[in-house]
Amino acid sequence: MTSTATFSALLRTPNQVIDQLEGGDVLLTRRDGEPLRLSKARPAEQEVNTLAALAQLIAAYLDDAACDRLVEKLADPFPWIAVLPAAARRGFVQEFLATARACAAVGRFERLTIALAAWKGTAEAYADPAIALDGSDLDYLDEQQVVGDPRIA
Repeated sequence: MTSTATFSALLRTPNQVIDQLEGGDVLLTRRDGEPLRLSKARPAEQEVNTLAALAQLIAAYLDDAACDRLVEKLADPFPWIAVLPAAARRGFVQEFLATARACAAVGRFERLTIALAAWKGTAEAYADPAIALDGSDLDYLDEQQVVGDPRIA
């Protein structure tokens, strides 16, 4: 269970805030920034190790048929994959799993967030009615490029 304390309380009475860790993580609220999470190292490491093991297990289990079934199951948490062509859906699953495995191995998941955002952006492109259903008129870039929002003149 997560409890809450102010960052000021941590500075004024650190032992009281540390004692709260016996009940779980402590969310430290700050006036001028986003909250911070204070947690014990061992449970956090165990969570990362468990995620890494699960990612490896799932990836080892997936053959082509299982990958296709996973595409269907991922439509629940990621409904936008429905607008991707079948081959792109499979590519999404493969990249998602490979990135999840790599992220779990190092305990950092920012790259997975980036991959999800990129695939959602691809789905948005396919959803455009001006684009061919199979995406044959889309041009893919070899390298990322920053582009401006076309809605802003």
